[in-house]
Amino acid sequence: MNTAVAYAISAFIVSFGLWILIAGLSSSTPAFWACVALIPIVIGLVSAFGPK
Repeated sequence: MNTAVAYAISAFIVSFGLWILIAGLSSSTPAFWACVALIPIVIGLVSAFGPK
């Protein structure tokens, strides 16, 4: 059960980053928001698949 919750939290973090990326692409500074979106995406992927 703890593992499922941990993966769910990681998936939420990655999806939040993807939401920032999609919303940022339609803004006036898409390159900035693409860089900002990489932070939660990387954190979520590392927390899901990083060393345990």
